[in-house]
Amino acid sequence: MDTVTRAILFLVVACCVTADVINVKDCGSVTGTINQVEITPCPSEPCQFKRGVNVTMKVEFTSKIESKKYTSVLHGIIGGVPVPFPVSQGLISGPINANSKIVYLNALKVEQSYPKVSLVAKLEIRDDSGKDMVCFLWPAQIVD
Repeated sequence: MDTVTRAILFLVVACCVTADVINVKDCGSVTGTINQVEITPCPSEPCQFKRGVNVTMKVEFTSKIESKKYTSVLHGIIGGVPVPFPVSQGLISGPINANSKIVYLNALKVEQSYPKVSLVAKLEIRDDSGKDMVCFLWPAQIVD
């Protein structure tokens, strides 16, 4: 198990005790259905992400198709403009089969260099043909 995988697992396990289920807006899920999204820390909406803190994401969804691989894409939409945020691929609970329930886990470091700003976060988890298994939006703020 590589260092990134260990770090993600540690963060997810450490934060799942206080996980916060959030309301999201589907933005075009094609080959999957969102069941539940947890973002930690996010005790109230919009989620306030402190600079220098790690944010964990747990997405539970049902895949409509089989996919041999997936990719994760995260954007912050600021003033209507999508700005890419670096995010690792995260971890998926098992093979992606049609009608299977999947758990996606990931962690994001909110860098000190990020500006304080209100935004709409957009996460896409794409299948091996590039279609969105899930795509969702949620309001967020980067704060001190």
